[in-house]
Amino acid sequence: MKLRSFSLQIYNPEKTLDFYTKVLGFSLVNEFSEGGIIYYDLRFNNPNYYIRLKYNPLLQPTLYQEKATDNYWKYSLFVDDIQDACHNISTHDFKIGEPFQFGDIGYLAHTADTENHKIEYIQKTFKQHDTLNTNEPIALGLITIRTKDPIKIIKLYEEVLDMKLFVRMYVNRGKGFTLYFLGDKNLQAPHPDIDAIENREWMYQQSHLFIEIQHFWNSEYDSNFNLENTEQTGLQTINFSGNLDELRERLKLHNIVFQQGKDNITFDTIDNYTIVVEAEK
Repeated sequence: MKLRSFSLQIYNPEKTLDFYTKVLGFSLVNEFSEGGIIYYDLRFNNPNYYIRLKYNPLLQPTLYQEKATDNYWKYSLFVDDIQDACHNISTHDFKIGEPFQFGDIGYLAHTADTENHKIEYIQKTFKQHDTLNTNEPIALGLITIRTKDPIKIIKLYEEVLDMKLFVRMYVNRGKGFTLYFLGDKNLQAPHPDIDAIENREWMYQQSHLFIEIQHFWNSEYDSNFNLENTEQTGLQTINFSGNLDELRERLKLHNIVFQQGKDNITFDTIDNYTIVVEAEK
C-alpha cells in the first residue's frame, strides 16, 4: 500500500483554491464530481502526493474549528528556507507566525488556510544549521492525526498499510504528548533508533508524505477524553493506493470491518477517521 493523499472539507472553493494555488503554490491537477460532491486535487512537483479538497454545495458553510479532542490536527509543508516561505505568505496579506526552533524537534512556523485548517511550515534543517537549496524547495510533508492507542494504530499502519515507524518525539508541554512519524517502509533512515535526532532532519528532507500521530500521555486511561470525528469539517479521509486483494486478506486477518467498493476499500480506524485504499493502477 502507498500513502497518496488526504482530503479536507471546504465550503468556499473559489477563495480556497485561490489561496492554495496563488499563495501556497500548489497546482490544481484534477477536478471531478461524484454524487453532487466536487473534488479538487492539488500538488507540488511530486506527482505521488496531493491534497484533495472536498466541496458539497448542499452543506451549510462552516469554518473548521480545531480542538484538542479532534482526531485531526494539522498538515505540514517541508521547505528549504522557512524565512523565505513566511515572507511569501505575508506578501499576500495572510498571517503567519514568526519561525522558531522548537527544541530538537524542528524549525517551525504556523498559519492556516481560508477554511481555518492549520498549516505548519517545517524547515528541512534546524535553525542552527545551513538552509538547503533543493530541486523541490517545498513538499507536502505530513498529515497529523491523534490517537488514544498508539500501539494499536501503529500496528495498523505497519502491518496492514505497509508503513514504518521512523521517528518518535517526546514533548513535555501541557500534560505532555508523544509524536510518532510513519513513512514508506522502503525508505532508509540514517539511524535505526527511532529517537535519534538525526532522523528528524532526514525526514524533513524527504520528498515523501508521512503520517504524524499525536498521543496525549495517559489519555488511554481517561474515559472522559474521546477523539471526535468532525464529519462536516476538517479531515475527511486518508487515501492510499494498493492491491485490494492483498489488503482485503490483511483486514480480515486483523478483524477489521471494511466496505468493498468497485475500485476501492474503505474502513474506519479506532480513532474514528476513514481510510480509503484505491486499486493500484
